[in-house]
Amino acid sequence: MQERSQAGLSRWGVAAAIAAGGAGAVALATWIGARLSGPANSMIEAEERRYAWRHGEITYKVKGRGAPIVLIHGIYAGASSFEYRRIFDLLARDFRVYAVDLLGFGQSQRPPLVYTPTLYETLILDFLTQVVGAADHPAFVVASSFSAAFTIRAAAERPSLFSRLVLIEPTGMESRTGPVAPPAQRALLAILRSPIIGQAFYQLLTSRAGLRYFLRRVYTDPNAVTPKLVKTYYAQTHKPGARYPVASFISGALDAPVRDLYGLLKMPILLVWAQHARFTPLEQARAFRQANPRAETRVYDCGDLPQEEKAAEFAHDVAAWLLAPIRSRR
Repeated sequence: MQERSQAGLSRWGVAAAIAAGGAGAVALATWIGARLSGPANSMIEAEERRYAWRHGEITYKVKGRGAPIVLIHGIYAGASSFEYRRIFDLLARDFRVYAVDLLGFGQSQRPPLVYTPTLYETLILDFLTQVVGAADHPAFVVASSFSAAFTIRAAAERPSLFSRLVLIEPTGMESRTGPVAPPAQRALLAILRSPIIGQAFYQLLTSRAGLRYFLRRVYTDPNAVTPKLVKTYYAQTHKPGARYPVASFISGALDAPVRDLYGLLKMPILLVWAQHARFTPLEQARAFRQANPRAETRVYDCGDLPQEEKAAEFAHDVAAWLLAPIRSRR
């Protein structure tokens, strides 16, 4: 899902891909996967709308009345607004909630682009202005992992659009593996996007066994990783074009440094971390607290997705924090 484990994926990806087999096996696996994966549904019961963005159609769910709050999922294989399904209705009691599927994920289109931080930062700003109306009414934004880093950068560019930020285990304060030389990054990205080796590696990564292993590292409760959950992620990862943003992610093309920008943000910020997070460990919260001492912090006794494993507590705390007057939290 995020930093440390992805270094291993980048290092061993090519060897694993070659072991997966030749072009015929890849084509067969792709054909079968696309037909047996089933519908990729966010499981959020709300009005579904579409936003005709410049680079592809964006799907989002909206519900509730009140101040706008935008939920932006993380970046990983199978990512979508599905990760907010357990808090969506809870927040909709007090806010007008938008849960967006980023380009390349969920129900949104998956064009064969090279996905970059700038692409997603632009999408966040365009969505806030053109869909949410944040130019007139600044929005609350809840963003997870890599998308939290994109949100930090977007908020630094257009702070007037953002009322308050809730950042769930953000990345970008530390490099994943140290600086990656652009030529090496471009070469790895080209391999991962290739129709044979890249597709073979992606099939390994998003097999049911591979997804089950990944999810068991995400959740502290092994019983949470049910066959239904694996099936849902399998469906998300086996749609045409789903591998392209993942290729950018694994190659490092989506790394978004925020060290020089995060401390400049003036809006209220709530940092949310999990006690047992593996992909962005709790010790990484220290750099964010030091860079912007105005930010507050909440830590939950769970794995990498507090918005899922501690949904009721998370939604209660976030709603209370968003609704409280700023002066009462100083």
